[in-house]
This record gives sequence, C-alpha cells and structure tokens, in this order.
Amino acid sequence: MEDPVKFTYKLKAPGTAEGSLRVNGQTAAFTITNAGNPLSDLLRGMVSLIFEPSHIWEEENIQFIDWYGDETSYKWVFSTVDGETIRLKVTRYADLFESSDGAALLNETCSVFDFYSGVITGLDSFIKSTGLLNYEQQWQKDEFPLTYFLILKKYLVEKGLWNKQSGEAGNLNSEMDILFL
Repeated sequence: MEDPVKFTYKLKAPGTAEGSLRVNGQTAAFTITNAGNPLSDLLRGMVSLIFEPSHIWEEENIQFIDWYGDETSYKWVFSTVDGETIRLKVTRYADLFESSDGAALLNETCSVFDFYSGVITGLDSFIKSTGLLNYEQQWQKDEFPLTYFLILKKYLVEKGLWNKQSGEAGNLNSEMDILFL
C-alpha cells in the first residue's frame, strides 16, 4: 500500500530545488530558489506544532510558510486543532507580490504523524543521497537545517514511528552515525 504522505526534494541548478508533497493521492509540485530558507522554515514550523501546542488550550495551532521561485511563490498553511490530524494547504501564486491570483495545489487532511513521517523520510533520503556539504555548495545559501531535522527525527523515533532502513540500529546515536557517514 502507498504511503499517505510522500515528500520529495532535489537540488537542481545552483540555488534551485524542486520537489513535491503528495497527501492522500493529491500532489503539490514546486520549483523554488534560495531567496529564502524553505527547508528551515518548513521544519521550524513542524517543530513549533510540537513545542507550542496551542491545541491543548482548544486553540487552532497554525503555521504559515512562504517559499519563493523565480517568478512564483508558494504559501504553505498547516494547522491542527487536536494534535492528531493536520490540515495542509499549499497555494501557488503566479506573481511574487500579488496574493489574489493563487491556485490551490493541495488542500488535504491527514494524520500529523503521517505528515511528519513523510517529510522526514523524504529529507532523510535527500540528505543521504546529496550530503550535507554538497547541500551547502549547491544551495549556495544557508546550511541544511540539521537541528530541526534531528528534533523531528528524534520525535518519530520516540513515538515508535521511524521506519529504519535495513542495517540501521534503533537509537538516535546510531541514526546520527549513519547521517554523518
């Protein structure tokens, strides 16, 4: 059976990346530049939902993230009211400075854990294939947001949700060893 959430990310020409987020069969594809720090913004927003759980006080816990392409921008909005399910919306804008022309690429609800697992699994594969040093050289701005990535990976390990690849041991130290090999 297909995973409910799949995230792909690949560096293309220097300073550009492309990828996609698929949730429940609906896909949002994107091409972005290093005008911002998209991975850091995404992972920081995900961490915020864990460490600033407004849903405990019956408030909506919501994050807004902007990604920029050459001539387009993408607004990610994700929110949870219960800490269990997450509403994900990705909208593409044809003009960087005009927000009235948006086209919704994705508008889905899924499990918070499926979303986190999908993104972290995709980025884990990305890091292992690209390398941290190559990331900085090819992205040409900012380092890979390793701290946020490891916080989220540790979160998945602690919840028993991390699907280890064959040959990996079961604790975070082993995961870090694999990451830095």
